[in-house]
Amino acid sequence: MLTGSYRKRLDADLTRWVGEGLLNADSASAIRRSVAAEGGFRLPALLGLFGGLLIAASVAAFVAANWEAIPRLAKLAMILIGVISALGIAARLDSRGSSAGADAAATCGVLVFAAGIALIGQMYHLPADWPAGALLVALGALGVAFLLGSNGALVVALVALCAWSVGRWQESQGAIHLAFFLLYLPASWIALSRSNRLVHHLAVLALGLWLALLPGDWMNSRFDYGLLAYALAVSAAFVALGGWALDRGGPALLTCCLPWGLLGLVLVLDVELIRILDVRESRAGSAIWLNYVAYAVAILVIAGLAALAREKRFAWPLAIALLLGLLVPPVFWSGAVVGLAGKVIVASLVLAAAICLVVAGVTGGVRRLTLAGSAMFGLAILILLWQTIGTLLDQSLFFLVAGVVLLGLATGARRLFARLSRPAGEVA
Repeated sequence: MLTGSYRKRLDADLTRWVGEGLLNADSASAIRRSVAAEGGFRLPALLGLFGGLLIAASVAAFVAANWEAIPRLAKLAMILIGVISALGIAARLDSRGSSAGADAAATCGVLVFAAGIALIGQMYHLPADWPAGALLVALGALGVAFLLGSNGALVVALVALCAWSVGRWQESQGAIHLAFFLLYLPASWIALSRSNRLVHHLAVLALGLWLALLPGDWMNSRFDYGLLAYALAVSAAFVALGGWALDRGGPALLTCCLPWGLLGLVLVLDVELIRILDVRESRAGSAIWLNYVAYAVAILVIAGLAALAREKRFAWPLAIALLLGLLVPPVFWSGAVVGLAGKVIVASLVLAAAICLVVAGVTGGVRRLTLAGSAMFGLAILILLWQTIGTLLDQSLFFLVAGVVLLGLATGARRLFARLSRPAGEVA
């Protein structure tokens, strides 16, 4: 499984294997070249993109300085010429094999198009409907992304798409904006074929933003703690999707669900732990239809991960961690939250989920899982030290029992791994 430190680990392993005689130097060099060819930091592409953006900014500043003196038709001609010129240059560079330069030129053309929409609205005093303008930008950028293969244009399309959806959501005071998927589905289909990680992350975040708006206009009303249960279910589903993609070698876009799902999981569970230790905040939220749907989807995705995974030692601890986390909101709704038992249960569930994340990360070689589990565990300990479970004596007893259990698990795991690592004849 690929992680952020994959190449460093691979280089260290190759050096060690060559030293031990398990691999010759030529094969190690071939492996390094193969991995390096898969991508990485492309300085020329970034410099070309930044240079194109600076030129576009220079043109915009020049036009703005003389805007009032320029006739309307001349303004329209300048906008049109700017868009056509940038896209023409992009097509020419792409035909010559300069994909980075073509991407930069296409992105500049899309930005000029976006600025042109705003300027045309200003010139002709069109109604102030900025979501409609965002929709036009998204349509234009999506067309350029499809026809010219521009990642920059796809980034602009995803950002404009989110702006359009948020604008319509605000206008309707929280109504579900299903039209979002008319553009999101083709945008995500294009993103699936790209290797750009920024595009992948933005596609995942765009869907996450739409899901965050689904409960209604919760920003302008009193916050309901049922939203935490919804956010927890969505986060768990994202983690399960990302884990499945890593385990089965699924689409690279789906692997980006993992870090954002882990971020939501850690934040929500630690907030839930703070709530249950606070007498004023330890109350249930309002369960709406969205909570049940989100939980049903999350449990189905987690079950799919556990059933279909190739590496069970990775998938099962991850599935257990997610299921333990999903048990926290029902404790609030059960009424047990008001007593000492509810506080102990929630604290135990959070710590157990953190340990399972660490186990999944170690056995699967996924560093972000290990970091997320460690962060959740550390934050939970700090929260428990900040707000006690019952009396200080009760808290001391809780830490003692939890520590003994973990030491017992560590001893059992060490013995199990030692047994599994023996040769077959020796074990028999």
